[in-house]
Amino acid sequence: MTDDHHRAYTRLTVLVDGRLADEGWRWVVLLSELLHAIGEGPLRTRGKAEFDLDLNEVLLDDGVTPLGPGQVVLGIRPGTEQHLLDRAVAAGCQAVVVATGAAAEPREGVVVLESDVAWTQLFVLVRTMLLASHDEAIDDSGPTSVHGLADAVAVMVGGSVVLYDRAHRVIAYAVQGHEIDHVRRDAILGRRTPDQWIRRFTIDRTAYQTYSEPGKVVRVADYAGLHTRLRIAVHTGNEVIGEISVAEGANPFPSHAEHALQRAARLAVPVMLRHRRAQDVERTTREHAVRQLLWEGVLSAHTFGDRQEAHEVLVLGFGLHSEPEPRSGPSDELVSERFVHFLSLHLGTIEPAALVAQLDGVYWAVVPAGEATAERLAKSAGAALGHLGLMGVRANAALGPRAVRPDMVPAAKRIVEDLLAAARSAGGNGRVMTPDSSWAELVLAAACRGLAEGGVSRGPIEALVEHDRRSDSDLVGTLAVFLDEFGSVSASASRLFLHPNTLRHRIQRITEVSGFDFNDSNQRLAAAIVLRGAHIEKPRSAES
Repeated sequence: MTDDHHRAYTRLTVLVDGRLADEGWRWVVLLSELLHAIGEGPLRTRGKAEFDLDLNEVLLDDGVTPLGPGQVVLGIRPGTEQHLLDRAVAAGCQAVVVATGAAAEPREGVVVLESDVAWTQLFVLVRTMLLASHDEAIDDSGPTSVHGLADAVAVMVGGSVVLYDRAHRVIAYAVQGHEIDHVRRDAILGRRTPDQWIRRFTIDRTAYQTYSEPGKVVRVADYAGLHTRLRIAVHTGNEVIGEISVAEGANPFPSHAEHALQRAARLAVPVMLRHRRAQDVERTTREHAVRQLLWEGVLSAHTFGDRQEAHEVLVLGFGLHSEPEPRSGPSDELVSERFVHFLSLHLGTIEPAALVAQLDGVYWAVVPAGEATAERLAKSAGAALGHLGLMGVRANAALGPRAVRPDMVPAAKRIVEDLLAAARSAGGNGRVMTPDSSWAELVLAAACRGLAEGGVSRGPIEALVEHDRRSDSDLVGTLAVFLDEFGSVSASASRLFLHPNTLRHRIQRITEVSGFDFNDSNQRLAAAIVLRGAHIEKPRSAES
């Protein structure tokens, strides 16, 4: 054991044993320090703050929980901002956050801040900052980085160590001369657990057992080619912020290994919270840059880093239909982070400046066009879908047209959304949709959207819908099948399980009820588009 490791172990022992704890100690963070730590963008003051504040808690306002000094209160209920400010003044609460653009007249003694970040994300971000600042104040006795933490844990437990963040990315490791197996080697080199082992652990329900039982050491053993592991989740309160995995070397674990790992997990909290803070800020910045580009066509200074000259962009979207996590596994937020990391790794081999973010249920990637051609991206997307399929995830991908200017990106995003919707409607998974291969779906999607957004009359279809509603019939469904079968009575009757004469009677009733002209090609085409946009289900065989 080196002198540095001995000092780290001794300091960790002192901290974990609680000898530095002071039950009466009260920690605070200045508002100015909080804003500086979060950085520009997620949280801003309205106007100039006339005074600084001591803060120690973040609160989501539910209208019931009492307010008090030292709180940052998030006004999550639209339309109640002014009432919240009045309550804050009465309770001595001096910091209130409202949504950007929300109407709220300032009150003396209260700093009003605004944010356009999702409330849950902002709550986690502010809480992490407050907790990390608290931990930094008492952390002088322990390691100051994730790498120092990994070294100390390797000494304490007696094996090679990998530290994972909550998305299960490798953030630090320490071998310390211990023999390692090929799985540990590949995880260190690839910065993540190899896919085949993720799948195996998931099937065996051991991959996320640590997340469902925080504080408990999980022993992973009896796998051929895999050294025994001790794993434990690092958590603060009810929130998991990472994991420690220690692998046995040539010698068995010492008898105190599990107890030492539990102590190490408590020690890891402040170190991994600081790492998490940096990740949260980076993720929020990335999501904001991607949203600006996709929704507004604005290429911000943070979008592609040093690739700002690359204004041509390709947009790729992934729609996931199922996820393999067991019920006792990680939260949806953790699953999202893992898929973002997974897709970033795949696309990063083509273009390191690619940005991936999960927004509104779709996993989006914006990629500077250049070396990342549409063909290479489609191939990479297909490979990613193949890997997801091995993990039990059903998904499709869609690639938009090349946007030669940032202001063309929102239109490319709309096309990706249309393609993903078409893939979802068609069922199945593993498809990579492109404008060239799926042009018919795009034409129909654009036409249906135009009808819906433009308020265009649905003509005779309206009369048929009303007739079906009154008579419990299905003339609309009959028309949809008849047009889909190009006017073939035999084929339509077969699909509807009707006698051909019954079908002919229905066709006659359609004309009588609505005035629809089957001989007019324009009416036939327009009706087919309207019916496609109405998402007609399989018709019943009811008589009209």
